[in-house]
Amino acid sequence: ELKRVIELLKPHQDKMRVLLNKADAISTQQLMRVYGALMWSLGKVMMTPEVCRVYMGSFWGAPLKNKEQAALLTQEKLDLFNDIAQ
Repeated sequence: ELKRVIELLKPHQDKMRVLLNKADAISTQQLMRVYGALMWSLGKVMMTPEVCRVYMGSFWGAPLKNKEQAALLTQEKLDLFNDIAQ
């Protein structure tokens, strides 16, 4: 199903943003595994030499569960907002 949705959105690929939400709910090691698996899956589905940018974050009002990732997730949020503003 995901493959079919992405194929339908291909003409608008420059507008697509991929968000890995609630990234603070897991440990940093688990996050890296999830991120790697997501990138591998997207590479197979999107059939492009370069996979789109994946932004990690915790996009809701609650405080972060894993403070270890605070700096990373803050920078990711800023990168996403800057990307959208362009």
